[in-house]
Amino acid sequence: MTIMESASIDQRVARLQAGGIIDLHFDLPMDLYEKRDRKNVLETEFLPEFKAGRVGVVAAATYIEDRYLPEMGLQVALDQIARLYVEVGNSEQFAIAKNYEEIVRARESNRIVFLVAMEGVEPLGADLDLLRAFYQLGLRIVGLTHARQNAAGHGGIFAASGSSRDGLTAFGRDVVRECESLGVIVDLAHINPAGFKEVVNITTGPVIVSHTNARRFYDVERNISDEQIRMIGQRQGVIGINSVLVSPKEEESTLDRYIDHIEQVIDLAGIDCVGIGFDFFEFIYRQWPEAKKKELAEKLTTPHFIPDLTNHSHAPNLTHKLIERGFSDPDIEKILRGNWMRIFERML
Repeated sequence: MTIMESASIDQRVARLQAGGIIDLHFDLPMDLYEKRDRKNVLETEFLPEFKAGRVGVVAAATYIEDRYLPEMGLQVALDQIARLYVEVGNSEQFAIAKNYEEIVRARESNRIVFLVAMEGVEPLGADLDLLRAFYQLGLRIVGLTHARQNAAGHGGIFAASGSSRDGLTAFGRDVVRECESLGVIVDLAHINPAGFKEVVNITTGPVIVSHTNARRFYDVERNISDEQIRMIGQRQGVIGINSVLVSPKEEESTLDRYIDHIEQVIDLAGIDCVGIGFDFFEFIYRQWPEAKKKELAEKLTTPHFIPDLTNHSHAPNLTHKLIERGFSDPDIEKILRGNWMRIFERML
């Protein structure tokens, strides 16, 4: 490639990212909570990466680690959201949006937008009223489970088979229906196959998976099968591609394999069905002691991080690779933000 050709691609990357990338899953609140004795964590630790990656909208997901359950689940979730509000309130660079119009206005003023999400409904216990309370705090995306069981249902395990054959509980069905009533997006990430199918059956609007990968390339229940991809496509939903579980092999955890997952969704459900759900986790993982990393490997899996896609500043690498792989500008814009914006406009 000549210098002129490289410069031309760089200009194209900059143009495509100018509208802002949308990442529908980031474990930001749990990190803010663990650093609650510090000030301006967003501006000092995350803003430079967001700006370098031209990030526009991020779903900030509360997640409650096992060590806080069951007694402290509600408190920690509330504290995580509180820390997000405090950090956003201390900076003119960010906004928390509760509907599509607020997203658009914040982006017009060049602010980075957070949507409050929940990964696993453990903070609710089995109390539907708490879902309504979290809604008032800005909760707009709810994933029922992580890899474990809770009052709503069962998570898909990090193996090819073996999760519960049961679908949602009565409480889980109530949560899904109440989410639709309130205007909260139901997220099918992590749920087991039986629960996945039941959510699709009892909802009426588009359904999404905020962050996942194709089982064709990494065959675990936590990822999404060809049948499930088609189900999301039939409902005009969107699947966010995860950067952590692209392959069980470290040597295959590459940016090209990440795009293979994007192409798999497109082949089965169409270009309107795929988006980004990076699930960047390396910044948390590297803070852990070796004992905790070993515990994760034994309980779930060993994550393999893509070397040139470990944080939001690397987002231009993805755009560059999409160009290299022959994607058109309109299709790249759909992947980076357009498809998620369609979901927000319809559902929030």
